[in-house]
Amino acid sequence: MSDPDTRAERGLDALSTLGGSPEEGQAIVDFFESRGALGSIALRTAAGEIWIRDAISRRDRSMIVISTLTAMGREFELRQHLRGGLNHGLSYDEIDEILVQLTAYVGMPFCLAAQTLFDEVIAEREDTDSREVPRAPASLMRDDERRAAALDVLTTLLGDPDLDKAATEKAILDSQGDMGHLVMDFAFGDVWSRPQLSRRDRSLVVISALTALNLKHELEIHIGAGLNHGLTPAEIQEVMITMIAYGGFPRAIDGMILARKVFAERGIDA
Repeated sequence: MSDPDTRAERGLDALSTLGGSPEEGQAIVDFFESRGALGSIALRTAAGEIWIRDAISRRDRSMIVISTLTAMGREFELRQHLRGGLNHGLSYDEIDEILVQLTAYVGMPFCLAAQTLFDEVIAEREDTDSREVPRAPASLMRDDERRAAALDVLTTLLGDPDLDKAATEKAILDSQGDMGHLVMDFAFGDVWSRPQLSRRDRSLVVISALTALNLKHELEIHIGAGLNHGLTPAEIQEVMITMIAYGGFPRAIDGMILARKVFAERGIDA
């Protein structure tokens, strides 16, 4: 077991990369130290025990936190973590794309609000009055192209390169009616098929948001999809560990139980 001072030192290291410099890290530490017991826990546990873990990169942990805070509408913390994501190596396009991906899972209002914050962060970073960095455009496809893109996504998401696409399409449409067309064409066709993020990263974003919202049915599906897209069991478990600090133990524990269930069904010892 490490002592409180050691955890505080490790917390400063994590916050220095999040803030982009030792000086910015110390400024965050000073803020936490002014917040009594709550700030001490944030420094020594969230930063000094969770953020310093190396089972997943800080770039990826930033993706987890940005996705979680966007899903929960936590704009105060989100602003700092949008900056931190850039400091941890995420590009403007990648953070924009996290918000595009989340539209299908948390709703457009949450993502538009987060995009407005991100525009402000970019303007501050570029020292401009407003965002001037262009956004990646939408991929405007014909209906048949959207459906074909969706079915391609499903071959990797379901982990079956020989997927019976016609049967899969029919099953989704039969079970979900008119909504099934939007599932196919919007969620999988318009969003999942975009090239700005890898499917592995998209799975990380979706697992994070669904864990934050405690949506167990969809989460179970996407934990399996994450494994199919190249996430390791250790990386998926880091989503749940990160959730302790940003969503609380109940969400984190429910997510871990579900992840372990999926791993066991696949014969994965984690």
